[in-house]
Amino acid sequence: MTTGSFAAASTGFALATSDTVPAMPSTPVTAADMIGRPHPPTQHDKATPPVGAIAAPATASSFTALSITSDRSTITPNSPVIFTVRAVSVDRQAPLADETVRIAVVDGPKWSTTARLRTNGAGEAYISARLLSTTTITAVFDGSDALRPSLAGAVTVTVTAPAPSQQTRTGTSSSTAVTPSVVSEVPASGIGAKAVYLASLQKGKPYVWGAAGPYAFDCSGYAQYVYRQLGRNLPRTAQQQFQATIRIPKSGKQPGDLIFFGSPSNITHMGIYAGNGYMWAAPQSGRTVNLQPIYTSTYWVGRVR
Repeated sequence: MTTGSFAAASTGFALATSDTVPAMPSTPVTAADMIGRPHPPTQHDKATPPVGAIAAPATASSFTALSITSDRSTITPNSPVIFTVRAVSVDRQAPLADETVRIAVVDGPKWSTTARLRTNGAGEAYISARLLSTTTITAVFDGSDALRPSLAGAVTVTVTAPAPSQQTRTGTSSSTAVTPSVVSEVPASGIGAKAVYLASLQKGKPYVWGAAGPYAFDCSGYAQYVYRQLGRNLPRTAQQQFQATIRIPKSGKQPGDLIFFGSPSNITHMGIYAGNGYMWAAPQSGRTVNLQPIYTSTYWVGRVR
């Protein structure tokens, strides 16, 4: 029994395992599979609303009802929110247990399926999300030979700007320290902060020389994979990425900037800056993607165009 979760960025969604909501069966889908690549559309996914193209089977006589609610309607970027789906048989006034429901997210002019969940004995399913931008979702039951399809009313969670991380005292201000190990404390605004968040989802995956995801990475393959989800096409090697990015002074680096090591003519390693002197990196053989300090004062900073 696992619990589904997804993290929504402006370009796509990621699913992972979560222990923060009641247990339910779900089809395991990795973050690497889903970010920037919503579930392949079907005739149902292309419809607006997403259930519009479903024709009830001639033998389906039982009407169904579906609802979806969120535990919060407004959150700050990257904060968790839990959605609850409830499915019932209208005729029998009984829960629809052990049925598959789709979670569909508005994607421009259409809807895209991002998860398929299985209802429990109470006819409920849960999904936990970390959202980077205001998101509208619904739930779809596709029906069966005996049950008619149904569509839940859409629910929108509004993502607002985080509160300023400064304290003002007698005309002066001091910045609140950022805990480097907690990615959610990096302000989630702009492509750089989204890159940091997407980079964090690959934590624990192994370093493999020449690998560019989704299951293993080398240092430059890692950066290329993360930025591809945000619509940026970085070249393959660290040297090429150094040449393709804009040079930024060390004092001006921001989360999401690329940190290069070696020399301008011989880049030997790189990472994705996470803030407060730390970076996400795929370090070397035998190790995994992790958050680590920038280990030397000799490095160059590149910003993705």
